[in-house]
Amino acid sequence: MDKILQQFLAIAESGSFSRAAQLLSVTQPTLTFNIKKLEESLGVMLFKRTARGAILTPYGVTLFQNARMMRKLYDNTIDQIERQRIHSELSISIGVGYTWWILFLRDWVFERRRVYPDAPVHVSVGNQLRCMDQLLAGEISMFLGHETPGMAAEFNTRFLPFGNAKQGYFVRQGHPLLDEPRGFEDIQAYPIVVVGSPEERYERLFLRDRDTLGSPRFRMEPNSFSSNSMAACLDYVLKSEGVLRFTSIVAKELAEKGLHQVTWRDDQAERSARVGIYATHSTENDPRLAALLEEIRALGASKLAVMGLD
Repeated sequence: MDKILQQFLAIAESGSFSRAAQLLSVTQPTLTFNIKKLEESLGVMLFKRTARGAILTPYGVTLFQNARMMRKLYDNTIDQIERQRIHSELSISIGVGYTWWILFLRDWVFERRRVYPDAPVHVSVGNQLRCMDQLLAGEISMFLGHETPGMAAEFNTRFLPFGNAKQGYFVRQGHPLLDEPRGFEDIQAYPIVVVGSPEERYERLFLRDRDTLGSPRFRMEPNSFSSNSMAACLDYVLKSEGVLRFTSIVAKELAEKGLHQVTWRDDQAERSARVGIYATHSTENDPRLAALLEEIRALGASKLAVMGLD
């Protein structure tokens, strides 16, 4: 907003040239000179000096009313521009599985909100195939999850690992599988429960490897149960003989919800799978997003290292 108009408003609102000079940290002669220039440019008197201070003339009242509106419009414009800048420079959209959300990304998002309270954050919770679809559509900038062998490489994406994790199998209290260490053949006798089993359209798009399509991670048995809702899967397991297949890292959190991990026989230990971040090359080439990607990757690596899973 014009400096002289700001000075005019300060005098009109304080009722005194001397008080306005103090508020604006300028000398009183400077204010007097600038207001005289403004009056000369308008061809009218704006203030009448009296023993009670500077009083607006009728012309001054008109300018005061409109100048206040101009100041409000200017301030609103600056606020809108700042919000646009924050949205452009600080916003982030990220995909994540339930495991990595509760393990460390949730705390990262909350801390980012504290540091940048006006910066938009969008988190899409889903499995790898749904998140890949969103990544390629530009709806998210990156996503965290297990590495999916066979995911089509021609889609210009990269997988940046930050550790390893194993799958676990979880059941309700009192389930027969908790009696003693078990093997895969024991678990297969019960309905498998999967969070976010892939939809056929995602399979056709991204899973080109027949071995991957036949993997237990993606194959659904006739008596299995699946849902994109973790809450629905938990409800099902707690009320049935179902076995939830999920990352063993969150065994403690699942125990708090009433689920217990099945103990494996020594000869049936499951191999670790890599976990990390999927991102497009455009994300890696964007300095702001690349810095965020590395920050999240380092945080995930440190979290898994503490757990002995690096």
